[in-house]
Formats: sequence, C-alpha cells, structure tokens
Amino acid sequence: MMISTSDSIIRLIVAIILGGLIGYEREARSQSAGLRTHILVCLGACLCMIISINIALDFYSVYGYTRSDPERIAAQVISGVGFLGAGTILANQKGHSVKGLTTAASIWGVAAVGLVVGAGYLVTAAAATVLIFIVLTVFVRLDKMMRKRGRHSYVLHLTMRNTVGQSRRLSEYLQHHQLTLLSFRTLSGEEEENVELELTVHVGEELSQSELLSDLLGIKGIKQATVTEPKEQKEKE
Repeated sequence: MMISTSDSIIRLIVAIILGGLIGYEREARSQSAGLRTHILVCLGACLCMIISINIALDFYSVYGYTRSDPERIAAQVISGVGFLGAGTILANQKGHSVKGLTTAASIWGVAAVGLVVGAGYLVTAAAATVLIFIVLTVFVRLDKMMRKRGRHSYVLHLTMRNTVGQSRRLSEYLQHHQLTLLSFRTLSGEEEENVELELTVHVGEELSQSELLSDLLGIKGIKQATVTEPKEQKEKE
C-alpha cells in the first residue's frame, strides 16, 4: 500500500520534531551542526524513505516490476550522510586532536531516525530519539567523570631558555600529548637568560610520571625538569 499524501506530511512533521529535539541539544552546546542541520538531515532522510517506498510500489502496481527495492535509496542515505558528518569533524593537525565526533555520530543517528519515520515506524523512531537524547545529555556527565578519574595531576618545575621559540616548543609538546594546563607561574625574572617555571597539568594514564619527565628533558632548550604530584592528590591516594 502506497503512502498517501496526508500520511507523508504527518511523517515529515514527525521527522522535523524528532530531528529538532536532537538538534536543539547540539545547538545548546554550540556545536558546528545544530538545530537546522539535524532537522534537515532527519527530514531529508524521511523524504527519501517515503519516495523510495512509493516508487517501488508504483512500479509494481503499474508495470508489474517486482525487482524494485525500497531499501536502495535508504542504503545510500546512510552512506552518503557520512560525508556531512565528516564535515563536522574538525581535525587540528597542529594539536593532534579531533573534535566533532559526537556531533557527526548524532547526524548519522538522526538520518537513521528519519528513515524509520519515513518507513512508518513512528513509535520506534520516537524511542530511538529519546535514547539518543539521553546519550547526549546524561551520558556526557558519566563520560566526564570517567575521563577525570583516568587522569592525574602533576606539578612541573622547569628551567629552560627564555626565548619565544622555546615557549613554542613547550606549548606544542603539551598540545601533542593533550595535557591540560591548570596553572602557570614564573619563578624567575623576565629578563634573565634562563626562565624557571612551575606548571600544573592533567595527564592521561597512558603517560606515566617517569615518561613525562623523560619527554620534558628531551625537549631542546629545557635544562632541568622535575615532576611531582600535588599534595592533595597524594593525600587522596
């Protein structure tokens, strides 16, 4: 049975609502793909599913053509939306960090929701939307807790050359290893040949205290380096 015009309009409206729910959450977090992008993806996927079903049934009823496959357009939507998701992934080659993966995944999920709405499974689509929204809102707290638990703080005491190039090398090292700078203090005069610094950073478990010290001493221009744990962290352990 072909999808009527009234049913098509209802499904398109539902796609706008469900896509808008996910897009609103991304927009609230100031992501690159927000409300309108998610609505358009969900609406477009729904429209593709509707027209795919109707074309297959139309060819069967008019021409008796039994090889029409309503899944073909849907399959192309799932693969094609990947290019849109890739556009939201901002790769910082200098900092060796990748951003936008969650938003790209939400776009892919919204496209799937649109296909489900277009196929007529409205309750399933609504349930999937609620689950996606929960993952984006509630699970983000759990994600932050796990990341925080898996990271340690260290106090770095460094003596290095007092040059702009030296500061740049140190900054690139921190970015490369994704070390979060919590505090920064200069312990020597600004005009001296060598500068003494005290930095407090967050590091991942994969980078141990000894590895961090070895890496710092290997940076050109750093003459002395010590790595210690903050007092409050020692007390917790």
